[in-house]
Amino acid sequence: DDNVSRYVLPFLDRYVHQPNFEVQGDALETMNYFFTGGINPAAPPAPPRQGSKDTADDKESANTGDIASEFLERQYALIVEDRLNNKLLSPKTSYVAKRASIQLLSTVLLTRSNYAVMMKYVSSRHNLRTIMLLLRDQSGHITFDAFHVFKIFVANPQKTREVTKILVDNRTKLIKYLDGLHKDRESSDIQFRDEKKLVISTLEGLELEE
Repeated sequence: DDNVSRYVLPFLDRYVHQPNFEVQGDALETMNYFFTGGINPAAPPAPPRQGSKDTADDKESANTGDIASEFLERQYALIVEDRLNNKLLSPKTSYVAKRASIQLLSTVLLTRSNYAVMMKYVSSRHNLRTIMLLLRDQSGHITFDAFHVFKIFVANPQKTREVTKILVDNRTKLIKYLDGLHKDRESSDIQFRDEKKLVISTLEGLELEE
């Protein structure tokens, strides 16, 4: 698609690698909007007004989310596999670009309108291995962000056999590593502590069906 090559890929191929933090930040913010429609997955839905229907803003947000999701599904291989996984999340990528990319990926996968994209992503053993490598990154910030993607693989009730096998084969090492992951955050970040416990508990009960 000429429009994708002209208007989207330059952000991922050039602008996110710029040494100028302002340019890099603007590029990633733009990509965030392209891939989520500007929907914040962490934000709770606004309470409906009594006696009123959906507002124009609500409908516009839903529409942009659907458009972004359809776009990402069509361009999944080009954007998610080729750019995000193979380039922006590779060991050769700069710390700043890598951290921003894993945060972008987490946001994309946790955006409700991107459910189909999320399920496709967490069905791949290659993607799981990429995230497991990031869990071992030297940067604590990147390992923390990688955890929030890794937990989606573990929590997925429809795991593929190849994903389940990797998790089961590496279960002992993963549980030991996760138990000590960011211990210092647990007292101040209750949500992280509870999510980590749930991930470990799920791994402990995971079985590979014959």
